[in-house]
Amino acid sequence: MSPPVYDPDGGRHPGVTLSAPPAAQPGHPLWWKAAVAVAAAAVGAGTAFAVVKLTGGDGSDTARTSATAAPHSQAPAPTGQPTGATPTDGGTTGASPSASPSALPEGYHTVDDPSGFSLAVPDGWQRSERSTGVFYTTDGDHRLLQVFVVTEPGMTPYEAVRKSSENLSTQPAYKEIGLEQSGPPAGASAAVGTDAARLVYAYDSEKLGERRQVVEYAFTADDGKEYAVLAAGPATDWPQAQKDADTALAAFATR
Repeated sequence: MSPPVYDPDGGRHPGVTLSAPPAAQPGHPLWWKAAVAVAAAAVGAGTAFAVVKLTGGDGSDTARTSATAAPHSQAPAPTGQPTGATPTDGGTTGASPSASPSALPEGYHTVDDPSGFSLAVPDGWQRSERSTGVFYTTDGDHRLLQVFVVTEPGMTPYEAVRKSSENLSTQPAYKEIGLEQSGPPAGASAAVGTDAARLVYAYDSEKLGERRQVVEYAFTADDGKEYAVLAAGPATDWPQAQKDADTALAAFATR
């Protein structure tokens, strides 16, 4: 069974299961719709590992709420890019988190998500829950963060992102830019752990009418669950999506 894939245009991709991080209700595996038809659209989310699937890119399937700052301190943003970083392709409440972030860059704040994790998101972004996970988005999903739990038994973080890339290969003008057992990005919180893999890819979104570049991290967190955190945005803005992902993971915590 394949891992979940990021479907930019909100279509489902067969062969992949995933679930939103367990909130109050028990999570259940969901089928990712692969972009099939629509690539990218918005959200860039849903990548089966956050990578490809922009699940529900238009946001019409769920209600949105403003992300609110978590009641704990913030600190220094991660510096530099993770190993293998590449240039642009072509062209709210909860228990205390298990780790405390250091100072964040200007324009970001930490949120305690109802689904049981904390992370940093850009100011003003809206939260929604979709069939492919938890999303924080802005500007009609042109930029977004997606978080979900990988539910495939025995699948390693590297296997998950590798499978995501395979499943995404049918997206319009799909290009795998980087795939590696990278470890966590520089500045990531201790909760992210050391078993982490990174996928970077680009594709043409018919829904958004632009080329998208996405980075997806899959990792085994300190609570034993395997998470995928994906950041997507216009390829012309790269490495903004990389910064969004790195900053999110700098404040990542489980509870």
